[in-house]
Amino acid sequence: MQRLSAAVLWDMMSTTLRADLPRLFFLVAPFALLPAVAVELFGPPAPTSVDNISNQQLLWRLAVPSLIAAFGQLAATHLVLRGGDTPRDALAAAMAVFPAYALAQLVGSLPVGLGLLLLVVPGLWLFARLLFLSGAVALAEPGTPFALLRRSWALSEGHGLQLTLFLLLGLFGVIGIGILTEGAGAAFDVVARIAGLDAVGRFLHALVPAIGNCLVTIGVGGASAAAYRQIVAGAR
Repeated sequence: MQRLSAAVLWDMMSTTLRADLPRLFFLVAPFALLPAVAVELFGPPAPTSVDNISNQQLLWRLAVPSLIAAFGQLAATHLVLRGGDTPRDALAAAMAVFPAYALAQLVGSLPVGLGLLLLVVPGLWLFARLLFLSGAVALAEPGTPFALLRRSWALSEGHGLQLTLFLLLGLFGVIGIGILTEGAGAAFDVVARIAGLDAVGRFLHALVPAIGNCLVTIGVGGASAAAYRQIVAGAR
């Protein structure tokens, strides 16, 4: 069996996404960008501390946007797996497998969440073994939620370390994108408010981080597809 390489996986993901980024962006934006902007503008205010998080904030600022973005991520995964398909094909494929995929993510998030609470690295390792490939598996090998988790676990056997290293690299990238886009959004907000355009500033402060969130969503979907293709090709 050919060993998976975190560096090769990163290169594959980057090359694939750069080649098709405009199409992927407009496919995913309605599910990752627009809901994030809407929540920021019209949803409950962000919590000031962890102790002050309400159920309403968890629902509208985390659960609902994440669920909607997961659908867009699944569609992006399909488009990377089958580049010759149209966005309409990708949306139809995502719709067909989304219920099983969402349930698999929910079930798998329990051990992953526990691992993250105990220590970050075990949580990332469990995510790499259980959930990272599940989107590509759901599209390429549809099945029940537990079948998706079992297949993801089997496919990642022997690749856990490299997948975890890749996710660690990706985590730093996500943090960097978050800091840059939040800083840029805040800067645009300040400039707009100085010019007396408070509404424009608030909109830009919501939009720029949402663009970053959309790019991260595309990246995760593309990485899942790239890892699945590399593992399956190496097993043949």
